[in-house]
Amino acid sequence: MEENNFMNSNLKLADVPQPNADSVFKLQKIDTISFPHPYCITPKHVAYASDHCSGMLGREAIVEAEKRGACCDICRTSGNGILSFEQHETNLTLFIVVPQNKDLNAVPGLPNYLFSNKQTFIDLGVQGFAFPKS
Repeated sequence: MEENNFMNSNLKLADVPQPNADSVFKLQKIDTISFPHPYCITPKHVAYASDHCSGMLGREAIVEAEKRGACCDICRTSGNGILSFEQHETNLTLFIVVPQNKDLNAVPGLPNYLFSNKQTFIDLGVQGFAFPKS
């Protein structure tokens, strides 16, 4: 996972530009989404951190534990292959409720809202969007 110094996990919905009050879409929440799934720590990771990192289970401890045989427990048990810590991503995602999500360009005002606020979203650390139906 590439470290993102811009991820703002304290971002609140009120910090995000609000759509017009009469808009057909509404902001729902801001949340972190992990791809392909959250990295799952195992006892091997904890033991390495305890023995070599003063008990601090951070990025360095996880990566070093992987070099010694530790891996994501979800990957290990899924049968779909082992991905490294760096191959697991966590993105700050803005959820926008829309009346339909098959053609987002057809949602009145949504493309303009997204494009006109693009730089603000980048500055706030928003890395992705999800569009659940209302």
